[in-house]
Amino acid sequence: MKRPILSISVLFLLFAAVSLQAKTVTPAGQLPTYYVSMNGKSSKSLFDEVHAIVKVGYSSLGYDGLFGAYPETDMKENGKLWDMYSNCEFDLDKGRCGNYKKECDCWNREHSIPKSWYGGTTSGPGCDIFHLVPTDGKVNGARSNYAFGEVSSVDYSYDGSLRGSASSITITGGNTLAGNNGTTVSCSGTVFEPQDQYKGDFARGYMGALLKWAGDYQAFTSGDGGKIFSGNYTATGKFGLTNYGIALLMKWHREDPVSQKEIDRNNGIQATQGNRNPFIDYPYLAEYIWGSHAGEAVDMSLLVCSSDAAFVPGVSNGYDGSGGGTVPNPEETWQITWQVDSEEYTEGNPTTKVVKGKGIEVLPAIPTSCSETSTVFMGWTTELIAGTTDMAPEVLFANAADAPEIKSDMTFHAVFAKASTTEALSNTAAGEIMLTKEQTGGWTISGTGTQPTYWVLTKNAYIESPAVELSTVESIVVNMRTYGGTSYNTVDITCAGQTLGSLTANDKNLKDYELSVVSGKWAEGSGAIRFSSTTYKDNYGPGVAAITIRLGGVEITYTEYLTTCNVTETNVVENNGSRLKPQKVLRDGQLLIIVDGKTYTVYGELTINN
Repeated sequence: MKRPILSISVLFLLFAAVSLQAKTVTPAGQLPTYYVSMNGKSSKSLFDEVHAIVKVGYSSLGYDGLFGAYPETDMKENGKLWDMYSNCEFDLDKGRCGNYKKECDCWNREHSIPKSWYGGTTSGPGCDIFHLVPTDGKVNGARSNYAFGEVSSVDYSYDGSLRGSASSITITGGNTLAGNNGTTVSCSGTVFEPQDQYKGDFARGYMGALLKWAGDYQAFTSGDGGKIFSGNYTATGKFGLTNYGIALLMKWHREDPVSQKEIDRNNGIQATQGNRNPFIDYPYLAEYIWGSHAGEAVDMSLLVCSSDAAFVPGVSNGYDGSGGGTVPNPEETWQITWQVDSEEYTEGNPTTKVVKGKGIEVLPAIPTSCSETSTVFMGWTTELIAGTTDMAPEVLFANAADAPEIKSDMTFHAVFAKASTTEALSNTAAGEIMLTKEQTGGWTISGTGTQPTYWVLTKNAYIESPAVELSTVESIVVNMRTYGGTSYNTVDITCAGQTLGSLTANDKNLKDYELSVVSGKWAEGSGAIRFSSTTYKDNYGPGVAAITIRLGGVEITYTEYLTTCNVTETNVVENNGSRLKPQKVLRDGQLLIIVDGKTYTVYGELTINN
C-alpha cells in the first residue's frame, strides 16, 4: 500500500507549529512591574525607555514561523482566521495564496507596514507579528504598498476596506505634536482605509513596531512610508512620525479603543514571539509620547492597564486623572431585576442601566400584565408614597441628573399614571425620544450594517422610532457621518407615508445634523418615524450613531394613577403601632399605597444589587 504524500507546504506548516517554542506570558497583575521603569520618564528619555522595554523577551519567529503563531494570535472562536481587511473566513492550513481572482479566494501574511518601506526584508521587522496579520489576498493586493489614510473618493472597496484619494485628517480628542485639537493635516495621493473596527488595532500596531525597531533598521520611510514615518527619533523629530502620521494614528487610536481581541492577541504574541505591545497594555501611554501629555513625565498611578478590572475593552482610554490607578468606568453598572407578578420581567424590556453615583440612565419599557392599559411613565422613587391622586408625584427622579447616589441593595419603584389625553409623550423627562448605540429600547433596527459606534444604512436597511404624534415633533437630530465615500451619505426621514425631509452628512467624522419643523408643525398623523437611505452602494451607506426626536407643546393632565385591571379582592397589610405606616395592597403585580383613605400606585420594583 502506498503511503499518502504530504505536500511541502503542509510539512512546513507542521514543522513550524512543532518547532515554535512556547514562552511565558506576564500575569496581568505583574504588568505594572513589567513597565515600572518608564515611570517618571518624559520626552526622549521616555521614548528610549519604552524602546528598551518592548525588546524584552523578543525572539524572532522567522517569516514562516508566523503560521505556527497565528493559532495563538489570530484565530476566532469558530476556528477561522481573523481577517482584518475583509469579512472572509479562512482555515489556517489551507487557502493560502497562491493566486487569486476575487475576494475570499485565499489569504496571506500582510505586512501592514509594507516591507518595501524598509528594504524588502522578511527578517527583523519583516516578520514582527505585531504588524503582520492574516488578510484576504485580493484586498491585500488592492492595498498594495499604499499608506494608510482616510479616503475621500473611492476607487476600490470591499467589506468596509477602501482605497482611493486621501482626505485630510482633522485632529480630534485632544492636542498632539502634529497640532492642536481641530487642526487639519493633509496628505496627497492614494491611501488605503481599513474597516473602522480595526483602525485602532493598526494604529497601535504601527506605534509598537516603531518603538521596537526605532534606529535598528531603515525608518520605514521608503516609498509611501515617508507619509507616515519620518525616521527622526529626537524630541524635535516627533519620535519617528510625520505630522500626518501623528494625526492619523492618534485619531484612530482614540476613536477605536483597545478591544478584547487586541488584549488576547497581545498575550498570544508574548506566548510565541516573547514581547508585548505597550500601547495595548497602557493605551494612554501614546498621549505622553505624541498626544496631549507630550513632554510630561509619566505618572503610572494615572494609567490604567488593559488587564485591570476597571478597564472596559472597547470603551476605556486607560487614564484616571484623579490618580490611584483606577479608571472611572462609564459602563460600571449594577445588576437590575424587574419583578412583576413575583416573576422576573424581561419581555419587551431593554436593559436598564444604573450607573453608580449617578442614577438610572436608561428607562425600562413599561412592564404590564394588563395589556389594554394605557400608561405614561412618571418617574422613579425610592419611597412608596409619591404624591397625591390629582397631580404628578413630587418625590420622583426621572433621569440620572436627578437621582441620588446609587447604593447597594436599594430598591426603586416605577410610577405610572393614566392621562386624560391620548397625545404622544416622550420616553424621557427631557421631552426627547433618543436612540444611541447603548440605548435601543422601543426602536426597530433592521438590515443595518454595524460598526463599533454606529449603524450603516445599507440596501433595504432602516431604523424606526417608537410611535409619535407628528404634531408634537419640533425637530429631529441625527448624529451621522459619511461611510464608504461622500456619495453614500443621505438619510431620508418619513412617517406614516409622509416625507418629512432628508439630512446629508458632509464629513467622515460624526456630527449632528438637524431637521426642524417647517411652518409651525408637520402634518397631522402618528406612527413610527423611519430613517433609511437611497444613497447606498453594496455595503456602504450613511453611518448613524444616534437619533434624537425633540418633542414639545404637549400638555398632559393626569387624572388618576394606574390601578388594577378588574381585580376586586385585596389583601391589606394593617398599620403597625403608633407610627403611621401605609397599608400595602398587592394586586396583580401592582403595589397600591393607601394612606388616609387615598390610593397611590407604584407598578414594578427595580432592585439594585452590588
